Amino acid sequence: MDGAMDPALDAVWKALSDPTRRALLDGLRTGPQTTGELAARTPGLSRYAVMKHLGVLEAAGLITVRREGRKRFNHLNAVPLKRVYERWVSKYEDQWAGSLLSLKRFMERGRPKEKQVETLEMKSFAFELSVDIEAKPQAVFDAWFDDCAAWFYESEESRQWQKAVMERHVGGRFYMENTGGPKAGKINLLAFVTMIEPGRKLRLRGDFTMPNAMTANATVTFEEHEGGCRMLVEHRMVGECTNEDAKGFEEGWLDGMQKLKSLVENR
Repeated sequence: MDGAMDPALDAVWKALSDPTRRALLDGLRTGPQTTGELAARTPGLSRYAVMKHLGVLEAAGLITVRREGRKRFNHLNAVPLKRVYERWVSKYEDQWAGSLLSLKRFMERGRPKEKQVETLEMKSFAFELSVDIEAKPQAVFDAWFDDCAAWFYESEESRQWQKAVMERHVGGRFYMENTGGPKAGKINLLAFVTMIEPGRKLRLRGDFTMPNAMTANATVTFEEHEGGCRMLVEHRMVGECTNEDAKGFEEGWLDGMQKLKSLVENR
């Protein structure tokens, strides 16, 4: 029964149970939209009805809202969807994925690999993610830097020989260091810290070890919210990057934010 009683997930399931709300979320997959733009996509509903549906989605954490003047911009927040995925889907798909990869290796065994030349276009991507953490913003801000190795890692296996370090000052390095194995001492620089507002905000800039000609900015904000902290990551990237690259960054931030949330709340 572990995880069966989770009010946050209950709110997500309730929000997703309505086809209109699912359609509104689908409309945000390509980027943020104003409430008026979303209302125009649902001609069968009044603007007031659309706003009520958006309120349910916001309460469930499935969207974040930014206001610019009189306009309200709605952003898709995939963090709750990832929690649903990890709780109900991922554990069942791992076995199938492993079997398919084994079949792929078997079929390709002995075949010469063809070298393909890929032409990359200059593109830009942007997304926002948020997660609510039951702790004060200063505590989450401190854990972001001080416990970087405890929340920024790919897998438990890689965690045994590789650690993340983020230096807490402008110009500080954000890097991965190999602490063991044949590549012990190797350092991969991900980004530099370019701005800090103690306890409230920071900004990172770098190529995050991407081999292509690209750069990314990540702004992380820690805000008071209902007695706890709402952490917001705004990520922008430009250069020789693909849709798959952008999706990889989004999934990576989702994973790290959830790990940081668990780390801080379980202390």
